Amino acid sequence: MLNFEPEHPATSFAATGKVCADARCATLLDDDAEICDECAGTRFTSLQTMNARLCGWAGERPAVFGLHDDGPTLVGRSTAEQTPDVDLRRFPGSDTVHRRHASIDRANNQWQVSHLGSNLLAVIGREPITVEPGQAAALHSGDALQVGSVVLRFVVRPLSGPM
Repeated sequence: MLNFEPEHPATSFAATGKVCADARCATLLDDDAEICDECAGTRFTSLQTMNARLCGWAGERPAVFGLHDDGPTLVGRSTAEQTPDVDLRRFPGSDTVHRRHASIDRANNQWQVSHLGSNLLAVIGREPITVEPGQAAALHSGDALQVGSVVLRFVVRPLSGPM
């Protein structure tokens, strides 16, 4: 059984803060931060602007990755030549993550994850689903996504207004 404690501070859409815009870092910081104390970056994204995100723990530091609304988001592990949108290199267990492990995309207001690698990719929701290489599975807000040995929480801001 996967353990998600402690609860990640960015899984609530009432949460505030800044996220380091460097995909190799993505550390969640206080609203008043002027420099990332993890990587010394000075570019930030407001947590409030991230409608869909992956939340995880890079050691003891909360990290947050915003997902693209208009195309695929690449999940993997950086190399000297390439940094994916969601870079899990600094996460414990990242040695099990491929450079191009998975892709997350939204089509017709439904999110899905596609398996691009060969190591484990699983969606843990109501029922755990192992996603086979070359296959895709639906993602729902609150699901956990296991990428190799790294576990992230997928959250999506609820739609407001008439459907």
